[in-house]
Amino acid sequence: MTGDPAAGGPPRTDTGTPATGPTGAPAAKTTGAPADPAENTAPADRGPRFLPRRPEGNRLHPVTPWRRAWAPLAGLLAFAMHDLDRAREWSEQLTAVWAALGLAVLLPVAAGYGFLSWWCTSYLVTDTELRIRTGLLFRRTAHIRLDRVQAIDISRPLPARIAGVAKLKLDVVGTEDKDELAYLGERQAVALRAELLARAAGIAPDAAPEAGEAPARELLRVPPRTLVVSVLLRGAVWGTLAALLLVPTLLWLATESVWTVLATALPLAGGCWAASGGRVVREFDWTVAESPDGLRLDAGLLDRQHATVPPGRVQAVRIAQPLLWRRRDWVRVDLEIAGTGGGTGDGVLVPVATWPEAAAVLARVLPGVDPDAALAAWTPVPRRARWCAPVVRRGYGHGVAQGVFVARQGLLTRQTTLVPHAKVQSVRFAQGPWERRHRLADVYVDLGAGGTARARLRDQDEALALLRAQADRSRTGRRSALPERWLTAPDGSAG
Repeated sequence: MTGDPAAGGPPRTDTGTPATGPTGAPAAKTTGAPADPAENTAPADRGPRFLPRRPEGNRLHPVTPWRRAWAPLAGLLAFAMHDLDRAREWSEQLTAVWAALGLAVLLPVAAGYGFLSWWCTSYLVTDTELRIRTGLLFRRTAHIRLDRVQAIDISRPLPARIAGVAKLKLDVVGTEDKDELAYLGERQAVALRAELLARAAGIAPDAAPEAGEAPARELLRVPPRTLVVSVLLRGAVWGTLAALLLVPTLLWLATESVWTVLATALPLAGGCWAASGGRVVREFDWTVAESPDGLRLDAGLLDRQHATVPPGRVQAVRIAQPLLWRRRDWVRVDLEIAGTGGGTGDGVLVPVATWPEAAAVLARVLPGVDPDAALAAWTPVPRRARWCAPVVRRGYGHGVAQGVFVARQGLLTRQTTLVPHAKVQSVRFAQGPWERRHRLADVYVDLGAGGTARARLRDQDEALALLRAQADRSRTGRRSALPERWLTAPDGSAG
């Protein structure tokens, strides 16, 4: 299957052609992708005669083969895990001599696989797309249209930081997984990201490589002490810790089985780490900066992530405030972005900050919206809703502020959802038999990112009026929405 960007094909298309052999015969030409005279082309490197012909384009960093050399080792480990009894039997019969011979064969094979995989990989930038050529036995070319790119992020895991390299991750409309180039030199990754953004914004091809990284202005930095205290003030941390201490102890007293205790304790320990230490490591030194290509998020103690929130692509904002944070006026802000597969923090915009600090960042995400007015624009549910939700009804609320639909829920953790009218995909009216008896109903607002915001337990007449009014507001918002372009602010001013 091939995709032609000029003909409006799919944003990312893979084409496969048989790899050329050692004779150097040219590989079959990929169809559906006409040659572009403006390509940033590097000549094909023939290399030694015993190697396959190398595809034209730019090379990845020489450290890349070590990243790919683990694949044969992983295959051997998977085989051993598939048949543990046979693997245990072989390990008992294995002598030191045979182990040394096995390593002497396996390590060169793994290293050779990594090198050949790197040798047959290249990337090429044209005026309209990024082409990534891979494949050792069968050549595959991914055509990534630049006008369909949602975000371009840079990731630097700890081993990559030590080696001075980075991954470049591309979020493309219509794909669930991110395409990536790994690894590039750190400066090369930054320069390539800037060039791709410039080309996507329509800058002349000759000027795009010299456009450079757009300047950024820091909006917020989360101090490590604040992050640690905020994690300790979350109920989930203490709940998982209590379960980790209590449940294995009770199981040991009841069964005296080590395997039962381990099978229970290990998942609980993983959950406890994810809610506490894992969050600190992942969100350490969280920084939010503003640039013409969107809000830049930098975070991570070991795995340093550099993500971008494109302007105008936010489908909804969720503001959460746990019970123990209220005294300090702390909030957490998460985003829903259509077509993305998760960036830094999996949708987190602000892991913890005071409300004035978070409101200043929200004003950049939702231009024209007053965060303070939006947070206060809600009304409680009718008193008769106590027959449907005696306790949690106190946390429900709904309102409409300038430019956004507001929905609130939660008692221990208050969560307020702000949905821009222009991002609403559909509006639904729902009413169960018990709600119908008390003339109550729910209104669901569906988002482009697949999420939903809902106004719970509203008066039936109010819900019907809200349904019609929100549909009108959404149509009006979509008509007045400006096009979203890279390096262009949401208000239409050039970056």
